[in-house]
Amino acid sequence: EMSVIGQAYQKWQQTRFPLPSEETVSSLESRIGVTFPEDYRRFLLEYNGGFFTEPQIVPPPGDDCPIDRLTYLCGIGASHRSAELATPSWLSLFDDNDPPQVIPIGYTIMGNCLLLVTHPEGRGNIVLSRASLERSNFLANGIEESFTLLREPQED
Repeated sequence: EMSVIGQAYQKWQQTRFPLPSEETVSSLESRIGVTFPEDYRRFLLEYNGGFFTEPQIVPPPGDDCPIDRLTYLCGIGASHRSAELATPSWLSLFDDNDPPQVIPIGYTIMGNCLLLVTHPEGRGNIVLSRASLERSNFLANGIEESFTLLREPQED
């Protein structure tokens, strides 16, 4: 049976970045001073981000998180510089983020960031950070769970 991530890629993937080697992932981790959560590391090795046909991200209930749409997930060796995982310009968006406590791993149609929490508290959580950087909303406990939030966009 295909994983939630596999199904989402089959349905909404537009461009997929080439898969990195184990060595490439480890080298990125040591360069930025972070060990990725196991599920996210596996995601990079098996899928490595890419551009999507903008499926809807339906946040968990009870929060005032906006409904948004996924444009891309960052990868290693991405086809576009903006989608490169852990570029210094991405990481420096956040003050005091060295070593990174959060890593931008994706971008939405409304200009929001998807962040992977690498801080021991909340490690592996995926949050949506508003473009203004003033607020962020919890989305999922791990990369796989974040894919369960994707839906076909609803027409207004």
